[in-house]
Amino acid sequence: MSQSKPPQVKEAFVERPAAKALASSESKRARADRWYPPDIDRVIPQVSPGKACPLPEVLSKAGKRIEELVQNVDKFTATEVVEHQKVDRSGQLGVPEIRKFNYLVTIAQKPGGFLNVEEYRNGGSGPERFPDQIGTIGTSSLVLVFHPHHAKDIQMTCEGLGEWRGRPAWQVRFEERRDRRNSLSSVDMGGAQFNLRLHGRAWILADSYQVARLESDIAEEVPKIRLRLQHQNIEYRAVRLPESKREIWLPSTSELYLDFLGHRFYRRHTFTDLKFFSVRTQQTFGDPKE
Repeated sequence: MSQSKPPQVKEAFVERPAAKALASSESKRARADRWYPPDIDRVIPQVSPGKACPLPEVLSKAGKRIEELVQNVDKFTATEVVEHQKVDRSGQLGVPEIRKFNYLVTIAQKPGGFLNVEEYRNGGSGPERFPDQIGTIGTSSLVLVFHPHHAKDIQMTCEGLGEWRGRPAWQVRFEERRDRRNSLSSVDMGGAQFNLRLHGRAWILADSYQVARLESDIAEEVPKIRLRLQHQNIEYRAVRLPESKREIWLPSTSELYLDFLGHRFYRRHTFTDLKFFSVRTQQTFGDPKE
């Protein structure tokens, strides 16, 4: 298929499942498909029995945390390492290709509530900067699924009280509604945009209501671009607000498993040296330098 420009995958928008359940699921899959995790609905992590989940309260307080992020952060920077491995037909991962970037993200809320998130790597944002000339952008946006502006378009259910790294966390399953415009993720290719409908699971800390981990999958395949897999795991960590004891949670790592138009690969993004710049302090920051 001819393409006028390289494809670009956009993301708008725990602990591992019990070993026994994961092993059972893996045994039912073809060996060539075992390089990526099961869909979020195939293996549901265990939760504490008898713990009722106050879903409206969880969503309300998690939404406030995301609003705090948007209100307090104008832009943030990090050192990003991208590790890319192609996957052959047998499911074998190839030799890692590693790229390192100075990473800059800007966040702005537009009139009407629309949230605009832009990413720059070494001063630019084109897909040609990535391995295979396939850009994977928008890691910082997926958490906006819990922002009140987006949450109304998402079906949410609470699976119960689980844990993330030993801390109690509410497990919330989300899925973009079929009767709404899906905007969390898209694939841009050859001048055309394909909006994806996602479903996923979040771990929301029971004490602070911060989103600590997100997993997502496509809810249905996209035949036109032979997209059969887009699985993503994102973990977050706390970063202290300048001159304050309060914390904002930002992405720490992101794992992406992708299969479309014959491209099969695993890609891991790691973010370190996280720093952010508050609207209130009116600091300015230029494009990151090499």
